[in-house]
Amino acid sequence: MNWLSMVWAQARLNQTVLLRQRGMAFTVLLLPLFLAFVYTGGPQGAEMVNGVPAGVFAAVGAIAVVLPFSYMTIATAVVVRREERVYKRLRGSALPTSAIFAGDIVHATILGAVQAVIILVFAMGVAGAPMPSNIPLLLLAFLLGAAVFAALAIGTAGLIPNYEVAQLVALPVLFVSMFGAGLMFPVSVLPEWGQRVAEMLPLSPIVAMMRTAILGRDFAADAAPAVGFLESFQVSAVAIGIGLLWIGVGLWSTRRYFRWDPRRA
Repeated sequence: MNWLSMVWAQARLNQTVLLRQRGMAFTVLLLPLFLAFVYTGGPQGAEMVNGVPAGVFAAVGAIAVVLPFSYMTIATAVVVRREERVYKRLRGSALPTSAIFAGDIVHATILGAVQAVIILVFAMGVAGAPMPSNIPLLLLAFLLGAAVFAALAIGTAGLIPNYEVAQLVALPVLFVSMFGAGLMFPVSVLPEWGQRVAEMLPLSPIVAMMRTAILGRDFAADAAPAVGFLESFQVSAVAIGIGLLWIGVGLWSTRRYFRWDPRRA
């Protein structure tokens, strides 16, 4: 088997294991869609946000809600396999270390991508969101977000003692991410220092990039002026930088805290 075949086999194994854990499967597969549909299908009213209907503005941001659930999927899988000594056995096999982690990441990313497409279609059909004006930037935003939460998941897994705690840790990550990205209430109601902190949280730059990619506006500027194709990448430079910073934090945490042996050993 080549490297890609090994990664794909690991990803398929992850999906099989996930479906056998009914509680976890419900949380990972259906809860993101439920949250996004409720958020998107709520009363929209006539309020405008920087020239965009409030319902459309909210619906576009809701697409990113799948990413914190990727954190839950990866972190839980890593903790379970570590505690059951699966990683210990895999590390002693011919399977490269990179393929072990890549399988976990690919599984969560594909799952999140399918959910994101469903939410986007729902947002376009229900909230009246337009077709994305910059599809490459939208793909970049999703892949950057997937990398951010994958790095954080593996980086914090070494601090999580068992499967039950892994799910409890994921919930604060979910709510803090949604809070900082303005998915629970407008960030503008916070004081200026609170807004600056919210902008630096892991999900916030991803949501900003997705809104720019779909709506074609720079929401970081006053009145959110329309931007062209190439300009969309330029105005997203800060968001990309914040995302890369969080990836760096996740990689540092992985080197510092990750362990192959069970914590109870």
